Formats: sequence, structure tokens, C-alpha cells
Amino acid sequence: MRKLSASSWAAVTAAAITLCAPTVASATPAADPCEAPIAPPVVLVHDLASDVGAWDELTADLGASGRCALTVTWGSPESGDVPVPVAGLRGVDAGARDLATALEGAGIVDIVAHGVGGLVVQRYLQDHGSRSVRSLTTLGPMWDGTEIGGLAATEELSRRIGTYDLVLSLERQLVDPVCAGCREVIHGSDLLRDLRARELSTDGVRYTDIVSTCDGFVVPATGASMPGTAVVTLQDHEPGNCAGHFALPRDPLARALALNAVGRGGV
Repeated sequence: MRKLSASSWAAVTAAAITLCAPTVASATPAADPCEAPIAPPVVLVHDLASDVGAWDELTADLGASGRCALTVTWGSPESGDVPVPVAGLRGVDAGARDLATALEGAGIVDIVAHGVGGLVVQRYLQDHGSRSVRSLTTLGPMWDGTEIGGLAATEELSRRIGTYDLVLSLERQLVDPVCAGCREVIHGSDLLRDLRARELSTDGVRYTDIVSTCDGFVVPATGASMPGTAVVTLQDHEPGNCAGHFALPRDPLARALALNAVGRGGV
């Protein structure tokens, strides 16, 4: 399967053959689920500091179930940025613009997003509406960000004592050339505040959050989902499962739950 970059693509029904190469099984080519889709394609949106390779196993799962899977790369380094070998670094707003370009001219789709990818999709929905998105299924959603190393508490203290703007200006000079999106995922960041101010849900989209109590990166791991969201906890289905945040796209149970969610249109 050819993987999408954040570039414009026409309607899936008109361009499916160029987007998805058929898989060969023994001597007989298997049916290409992108050639004659039986349901809306599933667009896969990766996490911060990640790339489309994170979706290899879920892409195979979707193909085996007859669903067309399309991967989108967002937030790749631009000219002048530090050249790093991963994407998802330029921030949520830049990612939303990349996603808008990728979905230009598309029909109805279901989306599965990992971590910060869910914020990218939600910003896209806030800016462009839900006309092309039927459902959003998230793995390890970061609706409230992270508190790794006490960073959120430090940032809140900086706000309280009046040094926040100074610290932010220094962060932009030092951090943004490498990862402009890194500071956005800190609990209480300006980006997260703005996303919530514009409402973390969009009418017409069915939301499913797949979470792990062993996430280790998302704070809180559970309890941050919007009202009306179907929340699925890995440990309710498999108590011994302790998949961490970055393992979720490859975890067999998380993949099965995501496949079930998109099969039901996000319900």
C-alpha cells in the first residue's frame, strides 16, 4: 500500500488504484480494499515525533477486514528546521493544515489517531467542520496533555509569578526549531486551553477514546474524554495488558478495539 503524505488527493473512488497497491497472496492477487471500498476509508494520523510506520500492523488489520487504510504524514521538518528523521514536530495547527491538504476533495472518512494526532484532527474539525469526517477513534488521546517531569506545574508557577511570557520566548528560540509542538502537549498549555475554549467535540462526529491505565505519558490516562465520547479501557477487556502510550498503535488488543470502533462508525 502506498502511504499518503500531506499532499492533496482527489476523491478516493477516483484515485484508489494509485493510492493503494494490491497485495499479492500466493499466485492470485487479493482484492484491493481501496479499489472498491465497502465502507468509508480509514485515515490514520500518527502521534508527535512519529511517522506512518507506526500504523503498519493496523493497516494490515484493516486490509484483512476489507477496509481501505490511508496514512497521512503531518508536521514534517521544513527548510530551516533541524533535520530529524520523524514527523509530527511542527505543532498542532501546522498538523491541522497538513491534514486539510491531505483530505482535500475526499469523501466521507473514519479517522484513527494516536496521541497528539487526535488534537491535530480536532483542530482540523474546529477549522473545517465535520463534513468529511464520520468518526474519530483515538489511541491514548491527549485531551488534557502530559505532566511528565512536573512540567505542567512548573508552567503554572511561571504564569502565577509573571515569568511565563519570558520563559515562552526562550522556549520558542531553543525548542521550536527542533519540536515546536513539544511545548503544546504540556497540561495547561496555550494550545490546549484554546482547543478547549473552542470546544473539544464537533457535532456530527462520533468519538471513541481507547485508553490504557498504563499509558505513562497521558495525564490523566482516563477521565479526560469529552461528554458523549465512548471510552474503552484496555484493562477492562484484558486486565493483564499494560501497554504504554507509544506501544498502543501496535498492541494487538488496542488494534482490535480500534478496528471494532471504525467498523461501527466510531460507536
